[in-house]
Amino acid sequence: MGLGAGIAMGQVLAQNLQKGLQAAPAQEAAPAAAAAAAAGVRPEDVMATLEKLGELKAKGILTQEEFDAKKAELLKKLV
Repeated sequence: MGLGAGIAMGQVLAQNLQKGLQAAPAQEAAPAAAAAAAAGVRPEDVMATLEKLGELKAKGILTQEEFDAKKAELLKKLV
């Protein structure tokens, strides 16, 4: 289960990341909605997500550009 679950989780995270990157222009058009979503973000959750994304990048599932884009988005939520 471990390896299969890890691969499945990686694929789901990559798909969600891709959806998030495609939705980024829509979020720029609605900054109030993005600010409201960021209000409930915990730093621990952001750091855990960054660690998972880093693992996906190391495995070649994410490109450096995808990782950097998501990292910037997550770090903005901490401010």
